Amino acid sequence: MTTEEQYKKLKVTPGTYVPNTGIEYPEDPSIRMVRPTKFTHPFVMDENYPYYEDNFHYWLNYVLDYAKFWFLVHPLLRIIYGLKVERNDIMKRYKKEFKNGAITICNHCFRWDVPSVIAATRKHFWIPMIGENMMTDDYWHMKYIGGIPVPSTMAAMKKYNEAFDKHHELGHWFHVFPEGINWKWYKPLKPFYKGAFSMAYKYNMPLLPLYINYRPRTGIYKLFGKKDEPLLTISIGEPIFPDTTKPRKVEVDRLRDIAFEQMLKMAGIVENVWPCKPEKDA
Repeated sequence: MTTEEQYKKLKVTPGTYVPNTGIEYPEDPSIRMVRPTKFTHPFVMDENYPYYEDNFHYWLNYVLDYAKFWFLVHPLLRIIYGLKVERNDIMKRYKKEFKNGAITICNHCFRWDVPSVIAATRKHFWIPMIGENMMTDDYWHMKYIGGIPVPSTMAAMKKYNEAFDKHHELGHWFHVFPEGINWKWYKPLKPFYKGAFSMAYKYNMPLLPLYINYRPRTGIYKLFGKKDEPLLTISIGEPIFPDTTKPRKVEVDRLRDIAFEQMLKMAGIVENVWPCKPEKDA
């Protein structure tokens, strides 16, 4: 499907804004639109990579990165994108249920979508990330915002899993983009991979769905951002709790289905372009 064909299939509720940015999206929802070409911070994602770090240097940079977020990126999100948060009462109502951490999930739709989730929840996360994306000039920020590169070897995967085990023991929050890839300003939900839902089952952690909705750029915001880029509202949904008494595969599929349907409602989408489950469920 071309972008035009994709958007003809999309049906939304009255008043739901679908931005027209002129971007031509791929016909395959698993295709990455942007790949890094300049690797300024290369590293090897083998079993020797420090997937879990607990030392002064790491935590100092971690604090500095979040200071940068709250004092620079967060204000810019408000100024450039008019970021608003809906249903922030969720964080208070489920404080008890979230005391040992949760896994946030969100549509993957622009460069600052992770900062938008942080702004909405006021939580810090550990995040599975594509390794080559971290090998760029964004290395420092992506690493110290909580990025953990996904390795490709079994020996390294063991260390990677141990890192998330340790963060879970400490009650830390995780963030996962179930779509896997970023398509800028895309309105439909792309298919959800099972990773986030497998983690929720493994760790018996609640899932917290969020969705970044778009608004037309109006008023004073026309002075601060690109005219073809929308303003943003991030909505927080109801948490979804795993039932670990059920078989893993059955429960992972149930969690995924519930999350997908809830996020479609949050997005104001009546008929989506893509199914919930991808053809290759990595």
